[in-house]
Amino acid sequence: MNGKLVVLAATVALAGCGAPAVQPESLGSSAAPAPSSAAPAAPSSSSPSASASPSRPATSASVDRRPSGPPKGPTDQIKTTAWVVGTVTADSSGPCYTLTTDEGTQYALHSTAGTKFAKGTRVRVKTAPAKVRIYCGPGQLVEMVSSEFLR
Repeated sequence: MNGKLVVLAATVALAGCGAPAVQPESLGSSAAPAPSSAAPAAPSSSSPSASASPSRPATSASVDRRPSGPPKGPTDQIKTTAWVVGTVTADSSGPCYTLTTDEGTQYALHSTAGTKFAKGTRVRVKTAPAKVRIYCGPGQLVEMVSSEFLR
């Protein structure tokens, strides 16, 4: 009996929200008929809340925008190469090298060329953004494109 009473109470509550009323016959013979005063009256056409046009225009369904193809140009920020002059701070034959410029900037260089650098050697190095994410020591990680020994 309690289950039918809860369903009936929910039906009456929903009827006030504009939901269609449930016929008492569908709840069983022991349920009491729903009072007729629970159904709301239809709003009049002069009511401001019942206007036919909504306050904002209706929007169409979202359009699935898929890419038409691959991008026509490069999408990453490719930095230009630069020449750096400095002193090698550790002996190495690759693939990682360390270099400190005269201004004090430290570079962690990466190259698979197998160049041998001795500590204290002055070099001029052409750098580019690093292709691989590897730890080559302290400093800014860059790719060593080419190098020249200085006297």
